[in-house]
Amino acid sequence: MSFRFSPGTMDSMAGVFAPPKKYRLGSGGGSPKAPKAVGTMLGVAVASMFPRPSSSAAASPTGAQAKHAFGAGNHAQVSGRAVMIMDRTSRRVPEVMVRITGRQHGGGHVLANFAYISRLGHGPEKELGLETSDGEVLRDGRDMQILAQDWHEWEMDGDARRKGATSISMILSMPTGTDPEKLKAAAVDFAKQEFANRSWVAGLHVDRDHPHVHITIARRDLDGRRFHPDRDDLFRWRQRFAEKLRDRGIEANATPTRARGLDPTHEHIAVQKMRDKGQVPRIDVSRADRAKRLRDKGIADPVNGVLASRHATVRATYMRSITELSASPSFADQVVAQSLERFVASMPEAEANSARAMREADERRRVRDDLAPTEPLSTLDRLRALREKTGQRDDAPTVVRTPAKPSEVERPLEVAERLQALIERANKLTERAGDGEPPGATNEHLRALIEETSKPIAPIEIDRADEIVRQVQERDRAQQERDRTRGRDGPSR
Repeated sequence: MSFRFSPGTMDSMAGVFAPPKKYRLGSGGGSPKAPKAVGTMLGVAVASMFPRPSSSAAASPTGAQAKHAFGAGNHAQVSGRAVMIMDRTSRRVPEVMVRITGRQHGGGHVLANFAYISRLGHGPEKELGLETSDGEVLRDGRDMQILAQDWHEWEMDGDARRKGATSISMILSMPTGTDPEKLKAAAVDFAKQEFANRSWVAGLHVDRDHPHVHITIARRDLDGRRFHPDRDDLFRWRQRFAEKLRDRGIEANATPTRARGLDPTHEHIAVQKMRDKGQVPRIDVSRADRAKRLRDKGIADPVNGVLASRHATVRATYMRSITELSASPSFADQVVAQSLERFVASMPEAEANSARAMREADERRRVRDDLAPTEPLSTLDRLRALREKTGQRDDAPTVVRTPAKPSEVERPLEVAERLQALIERANKLTERAGDGEPPGATNEHLRALIEETSKPIAPIEIDRADEIVRQVQERDRAQQERDRTRGRDGPSR
């Protein structure tokens, strides 16, 4: 006898693993009409004439929300799929990502989307083919333009004032390490099944650390109906895409964020992209300022209270499932219960998305600072160190002028002053190089200067230092002359 969750546990799990089911009553808008009282009474009278089936565990009804979360079927089948989903969740199987990235208005906008997906114009080695719903592969820009124009004309349908979207673009992604070809095959199979009556194109991208497939769908299907994807559609798409991946031997899961102990609040894709680049989006700053104001007033943040209550509900649902799985005579169910118990113990505390993102950014920055390698001294730092060394009067060597006047002695302070002047000139050269000039000549000049000034350890000959200063001045004048010559014919690129 197969394992079955109790109806109460099943309903609680369905509330965790799926969004509330949205019922679409009617297609013409407005509220549906209530059933007539005569029909209701007649139905009750007819139903009372037949005997009711005996209530048993095998005949336990499965609610609509449970079927929405775990699929249709009898209670045993739904329970079996629920156990498999909880097993994948407890093992932290990679989660699929299905996201709508935008809507295109007009043929030109659709063509621009095709060009981005196919990398059109980036060179033959980078251009990609677009696989279409007809089984063709588009590689030529003219063919893409014709398809985009067909979509636009079909969407407008003779109405020149229509302002609706021509197409909808989405992305299907998996974490790093997923086989790109299997990912593309799963995405194409998903599109064929989900958008069987629509025209679409798909392209695989592997330019980032995770493979992903871009799919652009014509908003109007072949029968002339337009669609508006909502929360239920996204949930179903994630479930189906994960199923296609598992059919190809890739472990994939599709659970809501709240089932993993995270804040389920939806965030725009631009916010996550900014965080990936190390930037701080405005929503995080606003969230931090709001939390600080409430903390200064001594008021508890109501957001934290809502997240804590939801987190406690998810934990209670998991513990109820663990209790029933542990009582199962099947050893496999008991193993799932133990794995799920470890998963619950390691679930993070309730925390808002913005607060978690800022905390993780601070932790990454702290680790990066701790592991940052010690950078070698730059040329200017070595010059400054040499000037400080020569500027020490007590233990610095005496500098003697060799060619004439052997009795004339010069203290190292004069050499230090000259080195200070060289440092100032080097700073000016560095600033000019930072404005866009090639720094190769400046670096070579400073490197040669360091080699020349670092050689003497015993007495330093002043004439040699004068020669170095003279060479530096000549190179400075040559550099200034080149700068003036470059600017005569206008700005350079």
